[in-house]
Amino acid sequence: MGKKVTIYDIAKEAGVSAATVSYVINNREDQTISEETKNKIWHVINMLNYKPNVFAKNLRSSTDCKLIAICTENCGYIEKAEFMNIIEGLLTTLHGNFDIIVCMPPFGRITNADAIIAYNVSKETFYEIGNKNYIPLIAVNCLVEDKLFFQITTDYTKLRQKADNYFDGDYRFVCLTPTDAGLKEQITDTFDNVIFIDNSKDLKNVNVKNMLAMHGIIAEFFKATETNLLYIDLYSPICKQTADCIQKALSREPFNIHSYKV
Repeated sequence: MGKKVTIYDIAKEAGVSAATVSYVINNREDQTISEETKNKIWHVINMLNYKPNVFAKNLRSSTDCKLIAICTENCGYIEKAEFMNIIEGLLTTLHGNFDIIVCMPPFGRITNADAIIAYNVSKETFYEIGNKNYIPLIAVNCLVEDKLFFQITTDYTKLRQKADNYFDGDYRFVCLTPTDAGLKEQITDTFDNVIFIDNSKDLKNVNVKNMLAMHGIIAEFFKATETNLLYIDLYSPICKQTADCIQKALSREPFNIHSYKV
């Protein structure tokens, strides 16, 4: 059995005093503590699986069934198709008895899940979800770069290397517009020629000779055309890595690596 987590462990990880942790846990209104500090402390409590006695009576009994809420910020038809591919991939990849709940904006407190996957949301929305839910939260296709959370993104440098080796000459990377601004900037910094797709009209207006695609709906659209298409299917590795991070997050064990590229 591992060492029992104390408020001193929470304080060290959060960078605050043990007294501050105690004030937050006990909801001391006579103390002035910023919301940012409170949120950080609660996330550390979740990460280290610390169970304050004051909340012991509210803890759910253990069960084999884990409920995973998966959230998306985009509601367009093309984005929904990609979203369903991710859900399907997770259902076939997760080991154990897991169910998935789909959540759409506006996001509030999610009371019936053991963990949350925030898929293709902005960094601001990610923290909005996190500040309302103190359960494991995993970022997929969102740049958070925060050691409190697992993060899974595409390795665009590796993707470009594959495309450079495949094409003899220029090509365009055609992809869905990411919600997260940081992720979009990472794409434009990596590739010389990018075409972002937001809807079916955008797809119909694309006219290129050589194309790199990583989204199934885009690849499917151009398979029947004369476009020289290189489609790199990343659904399986993304879902596999996400499933692994879910298991790690639910274990509440400390891990040195929280950011993954696939």
